[in-house]
Amino acid sequence: MLSSGTDFVQYHTRQLSRIYPAGRRTDSSNYNPQDMWSVGCQIDSSLEMDLNDGLFAQNAGCGYVLKPAFMRDGNTQFSPEKPEERPGYTPMRLSIQVISGQQLPKVNQKEGSIVDPLVRVEIYGVPQDQAKEETSHINNNGFNPVWNETLNFVIHTPELALVRFEVEDYDKASRNDFMGQFTLPFTSIQAGYRHIHLLSKDGTAIPPSSLFVNISISELTRRSQI
Repeated sequence: MLSSGTDFVQYHTRQLSRIYPAGRRTDSSNYNPQDMWSVGCQIDSSLEMDLNDGLFAQNAGCGYVLKPAFMRDGNTQFSPEKPEERPGYTPMRLSIQVISGQQLPKVNQKEGSIVDPLVRVEIYGVPQDQAKEETSHINNNGFNPVWNETLNFVIHTPELALVRFEVEDYDKASRNDFMGQFTLPFTSIQAGYRHIHLLSKDGTAIPPSSLFVNISISELTRRSQI
């Protein structure tokens, strides 16, 4: 009987498992695959394709991603709930300066429609890494909005974390509208000035829509954690 996260991790050092939704659901309701990946499950039937595509983007979508060494060791004591207890634990600080956007897509295709864009950055990973921060919205400018706002995160298990950029059209009276997104593994992020090329809901490119960001990654020292 597998009763803890560590038990699942140890089981998956030698076994494959496939995770299904509860019961026999055949509808389109989704669940987050990240929790299952964090305990070493290799195959996940979730339809949350942003995370799925983001994870496998690091190997050009060939269908196989090698788990980190601490999840392949048969004697591992790694627990997603207690990442600080594993050998070699090194939390990372991720700072993302969201500078500007370029030719963001319209939500309403009617002539004269204008968007009020904001950027949300979400971290998916072990429980302590789940986080999200967002910029303010820019009124009536989807062509070249400028934010110059910095979003900060602490990543406790970088090897399992995914970073998702999402752009939304702000609406004070109802739910914001999705405009575009891009998801990639934390380990694939490169520091410095970067353009994030946005994808649509179905994962296709929407050129020339992009975000311009400046990314900083550093180890989190004991002093900075206090």
